[in-house]
Amino acid sequence: MVVVEIYTRPGCGYCTHAKRLLSSKGIKFSEYDVYRNPERVSEMRRRTGGRTYPQLLINDKAMGGFDDLLKLEQSNLLLKLSG
Repeated sequence: MVVVEIYTRPGCGYCTHAKRLLSSKGIKFSEYDVYRNPERVSEMRRRTGGRTYPQLLINDKAMGGFDDLLKLEQSNLLLKLSG
């Protein structure tokens, strides 16, 4: 089973776009809101190495942020990677 995770923060337009893109492709994901759960910030940095939002993981592999997600979509790799 493919596991998609996304770290987000409120008011982040890129986070909203990323979630919409995933949803539009029928990709289910777990969302971690770092404002509701501040301990997730250090977890996100440890797991992804990223400091910006959103940060996306597929099967525990850091995939980057929204620009990286968009590149996956544009190269038709998003659905392949997400199962």
